[in-house]
Amino acid sequence: YIADTYGEEKIAELLNNVKGKGNVDAGFKASIGIDLKELNDKWKKDIKRRYWPEIAERKDPDEFAKRLTDNKKLGGFYNISPAISPQGDKIVFISDRNIYLEVYLMNSFDGEVIKKVIESGDTEDLEELNLLFPALTWAPDNRRIALSSKAEGYDVIKIIDTETGEDENLPFRLHGIESVSWSPDGKYMAFLGADAKQSDIYIYNFETKELSNITDDIFSEYVPSWSPDSKKIIFSSDRNGFTKDNFDQDGLTMSTLNGFQMDLYLIDIDSKKIDRITDWQNSDEKQAVFSENGNEIIFISDYNGIDNLYKKRIVLTKNDSLKSILETPAIALTNSLNKIESISITSDSKKLVFSAFYNAGFNVFLINNPFELEEVKDIEFTGYMAQFYKDQEPASQETFTDKELPEVGKEFIYKNDELKDSTVENNSRIFTGQVIDYGNAVEDTIKTDYKDYVFAKTDPFLKDENPEKKPELLFREKLDQEGNFLVNKYKVDFSPDIIYANAGYSSLYGVLGTTVLSFSDVLGNHRLIGMTSLQIDLKNSDYGLSYYYLPERINFGISAYHTARFVYLSGFFGSDLYRFRSYGANVFASYPLNTFHRIDAGISVQRVSRENLDFIDEPVEKATFIIPSISYVKDNVMWGYTSPIQGTRYNLTLFGNPGFGKTKESFASLTWDYRKYFRFFYDNAFVARFSGGYSVGSSAQKFFIGGTESWINRTFATGDVPLSSASDFVFLTPALPLRGYNYAEQIGTKYSLVNLELRLPLIRYLLTGGIPLFFQNILGTAFIDAGTAWNENTGLRLFKKSPEGKLITDDLLVGTGFGARVYFIFLWKFDVAWKYDYQHWSTPKYYISLGLDF
Repeated sequence: YIADTYGEEKIAELLNNVKGKGNVDAGFKASIGIDLKELNDKWKKDIKRRYWPEIAERKDPDEFAKRLTDNKKLGGFYNISPAISPQGDKIVFISDRNIYLEVYLMNSFDGEVIKKVIESGDTEDLEELNLLFPALTWAPDNRRIALSSKAEGYDVIKIIDTETGEDENLPFRLHGIESVSWSPDGKYMAFLGADAKQSDIYIYNFETKELSNITDDIFSEYVPSWSPDSKKIIFSSDRNGFTKDNFDQDGLTMSTLNGFQMDLYLIDIDSKKIDRITDWQNSDEKQAVFSENGNEIIFISDYNGIDNLYKKRIVLTKNDSLKSILETPAIALTNSLNKIESISITSDSKKLVFSAFYNAGFNVFLINNPFELEEVKDIEFTGYMAQFYKDQEPASQETFTDKELPEVGKEFIYKNDELKDSTVENNSRIFTGQVIDYGNAVEDTIKTDYKDYVFAKTDPFLKDENPEKKPELLFREKLDQEGNFLVNKYKVDFSPDIIYANAGYSSLYGVLGTTVLSFSDVLGNHRLIGMTSLQIDLKNSDYGLSYYYLPERINFGISAYHTARFVYLSGFFGSDLYRFRSYGANVFASYPLNTFHRIDAGISVQRVSRENLDFIDEPVEKATFIIPSISYVKDNVMWGYTSPIQGTRYNLTLFGNPGFGKTKESFASLTWDYRKYFRFFYDNAFVARFSGGYSVGSSAQKFFIGGTESWINRTFATGDVPLSSASDFVFLTPALPLRGYNYAEQIGTKYSLVNLELRLPLIRYLLTGGIPLFFQNILGTAFIDAGTAWNENTGLRLFKKSPEGKLITDDLLVGTGFGARVYFIFLWKFDVAWKYDYQHWSTPKYYISLGLDF
């Protein structure tokens, strides 16, 4: 390969360079200008082209354009929606190289990233970026950019100064905004907007602050782009040639349109006159950009089966014999193996950028002088498209030869009118992707053979052997007299989403098992969730049923449940088996303020009981509670393997039991839990957590600290599970983790807890010998936990003096240690921790537990 590509003399030169430099890579670089890895990639590509004809006929994007990003070197998968500045010196694009989708600014000459402009996904004013269509555009001042994003449930247009980072939203919002485009004169912003019923092209006037809908019809439009004089917009649409003057919107039947053909159209923003630019059947033309003088366009089309660049003249001259722009030929500029997307051009049309999926990721590419590119002759159709065109010719006709296939630049699918007219009018209808011959169908006896079907967006037409017979309508019992589908009232019909059984471990009650059944309707507006864990009889079992009403912004729910737990507690004659039961009903609602903030509220009625099963003479303790609650929640975290790694989450909850005359059972509690995650080195994290609770009343809620969640080898400082009354079964709340201590090391009606934790990957992959066990993502953690629980504020003392006169902790409990997280069937947590009183360290305490980290 080296001899054929670089010349035979390079072999000797290569051997001398490798020997002289003492390094193979350096020798290759000195001899042929690339290292061994790059040479290997080029050699593999050459082998593929030699043996795979489809690849041999086409080029990778880096062979006709300059590659500016490398997803394998910089990480991530997306480098998309590039927009080049009007002067051509800078490019903004969207990338996930840092996990979040972020907008970056890079130099257009060498692809070096200048700065990160903005990130999305963790703030309410930039909840997410719109990625499906080109999402970025430059202002003519070569400094500001605009993008479409989601904020507080709506789409908005955000303008960002790339130098200062300052941003502002335009004063409107819609259900959907895509494909923003800033006019060259800076006066307008065009975009694709969607309200509750349809999508159209909108224009915002910066001078008058007015928003206007310039298409306002039932057709779909995509990717508007301004002409150099800012008077016209070119866009893509499925309107099949229908413009403002040649159709009645109310009388148009959408089912008669070909929804699989997107063509280019030009609209005058003052007169609203629409002109059709292309009419290429069975292909999509989109994302057009203008030349500097506005006489030509470059656009994307999948005419040959792959999205490629094409050039077309859109202005007729005096010497033209053509009657309309539709007749001007288009030429292919690329013959890419990879789909080309999101093109953007400079104001002088000297540079064009695009993105393409290449080398296992999306990357940004640059073409210099795109309007001067030579025409790609004899662009080949993909195998699928070639077969598609041949299959459209009736079986009675001779099949197409290669020369008879459609040529690039022709406006119609057939090469000439003779072929076009030879098409036999077929007697088939298309319903939901199926092509059925109705010529010989009688009543409802139609039988369909699927073995030869090609399920694609357009199927080969079938030959009608009896064209004189009128086709019978499929589903005719569901049509009205005019042939339209009957409109029926929606009925809620539940179907199962998931049915599964799981097992868990409770530090207080041991091993637990549950079967969950989830049902919903087709629209997902109604949901039923059932839970059961049957043991002997209903009195000793767990079961519950919840219903959620979800079609509105506020989610409502109602549930009923029964829970039974069995615990050995110390009594007069040793340990007695107690049964705790709780049953009741809840009504609750959740109101999302935006993607990350919500308010939850509810009210529950609970009946609890405590019964000694070993000593039946002991009276059964019972209590009833009516508990209103309200919570404010924020959660914008990004999850790693076993826990969040970036973001903030907190919960502030106020709840209680008014008592309603029984003041001995009344209380009110305020709890809070704040967690902040700091990510570094891609997926490492440092976590700070601050939590606490404060309860008052004649029967105040109790909290206990010490231990960790789902602790298997648990021990209790109290000797037993600290349940002293029936109400404790419902309201006794563990405040965890506080490692280095036993469960219930302190119990009080108030608590405060701080957790600081560093989380790092220990082993990415591990395959053992002997017994072939495979482990991956074994994570390590180092932590400090500190907290206290108390009853009376006046009695709280965090520190004290030791007999030696040294400062040591008193009510404050401090523990520190390290651990590992391993997934093997379950997620196992192994921790070792020491108590620390500011002067001394205790013996180590070991924790084996299950579950995710906080």
